[in-house]
Amino acid sequence: MFIEDKEDKVFIPQTKHTITASDYNQIKNEIQSAIELAGMEPEKDVIQFPTAIKQLTEQSGAAEMEKITAEGTKQVGIVTAAGTAQKGAVETVGAEQVSAVEAAGTAQVSKVQKEGSKQVAAAKNWASKTDGPVEEDLYSAKKYAQDAAQSAQNSRGLAIGQLVWSQSSLAKDNPGCLPLWTGEYYTNASTLYPDFYAWVKSHPELCKTKAEYDSAIAAYGECPYYVVDENTAQTSLRLPKHKNSGRYLVKKEVNGNDWYALYSDGWLEQGGYFANPQTIGTTAITETFWKPYATPPTLLFGNMSTRHQAAYDSECYPYNVTATGFTHENVQPIGQGTRWYAFGYAAATPMENIKYPWIVSFTAAVPASTAQAAEFTGALAGKANMDLSNVPNASKSALLDLLAKDTATWATLVNATDFVAPSAGWINYVPTNNADATIGINTGWSNCLVQLDGKTIINQCYCYGKNGTNADAFAFFVGKGQTVKARFGVGTVYFYPCKGAK
Repeated sequence: MFIEDKEDKVFIPQTKHTITASDYNQIKNEIQSAIELAGMEPEKDVIQFPTAIKQLTEQSGAAEMEKITAEGTKQVGIVTAAGTAQKGAVETVGAEQVSAVEAAGTAQVSKVQKEGSKQVAAAKNWASKTDGPVEEDLYSAKKYAQDAAQSAQNSRGLAIGQLVWSQSSLAKDNPGCLPLWTGEYYTNASTLYPDFYAWVKSHPELCKTKAEYDSAIAAYGECPYYVVDENTAQTSLRLPKHKNSGRYLVKKEVNGNDWYALYSDGWLEQGGYFANPQTIGTTAITETFWKPYATPPTLLFGNMSTRHQAAYDSECYPYNVTATGFTHENVQPIGQGTRWYAFGYAAATPMENIKYPWIVSFTAAVPASTAQAAEFTGALAGKANMDLSNVPNASKSALLDLLAKDTATWATLVNATDFVAPSAGWINYVPTNNADATIGINTGWSNCLVQLDGKTIINQCYCYGKNGTNADAFAFFVGKGQTVKARFGVGTVYFYPCKGAK
């Protein structure tokens, strides 16, 4: 409403009361100000005050609502930002923990694969390596098979059970043979050398009991007999043991009246006989030794006669004795003849170089190679491939489960002190929470440094306390026997064994 009139006194309608003009004017001006504040134009004789009051109320509520909304939006933004930061921190730490576990698991799987690869490689070497020994003087099954095949090829023409003397102590130089100077014992001789095993059993005169064998070894240092089936399975064979020192007869041949004997140290003996001529003569006759000597040997003659009278004795004398023979003449026709005997070292045979006795044990395919190959083939069965392609997923999962922490038991590391892992397991650093500052931990800077076998692998610096930041928790895998030294200001370092650790 619009009020212009000004009175000194104004009656209040329907009452006897009045108000002064100043009070009236003040009320009037306040009402007009309220109408104008509401954005309305005062009009005369129009009731505008209630509408103005309503509009002012709505305007004030909208303004307050806007302030509240703005402040609420601000608070929501703060909470959202804080939540996002906390979520990011949790995700980061979680990702680090997952990464650490995955890395440790990968490292352990790699270690298992590497060890498996070594075992597979070793098994392959035992099965097929041919360019040298697999371990010390032991060779692969294939190498033994090749040598055996060559031995079988080279040993054709020699009978099983035949004794052979050699200048070499190596099996490759004596194909098809077994040594007779070491007293070798074969548990499964019936499988390895069936023909030879059967041959020995067919000659009981060549066999003794184990007690008799041991008694001969104790008394003489050698025993020329075999021992058959001394094991419970009755498949074994123990070979004779000859001394491979001193002098042994290597070879002897006889042809009519002529003969020779060659010994292990090169000593050669030979002899012969020739009849006296029936007429007197001085014709020189040359005799050639069956085997030549290194130098002219000692030669002995023996003239045989039927009577003890000189006139009836035969007379024959040698001369020009050389390494290959001698010359002789007969000057008395009566007598039975002359025998001669020569001895010395044989030509091209140095002393002490023919001394290793061998026995022919196989002449065709060698059962040893088959048996040994079967053993190695069986050893390869059930082994994992290098890429674990033949390992079931369930087995891989079970393997990874063995790497998990065994939280049922643990050890607490002492600051700056060496800790030797008693088994494969995990080193886990748990930092102190900032909330701990309220119970006496002052704000400050610290670090956590970890060394593995003397090498620094983790070094982090952080501010702890009420207004600080926590250090990052971490975990890593260690093998049995590895040494860990951790230096840390606050927090705790634990060792947890793996579930599969022994």
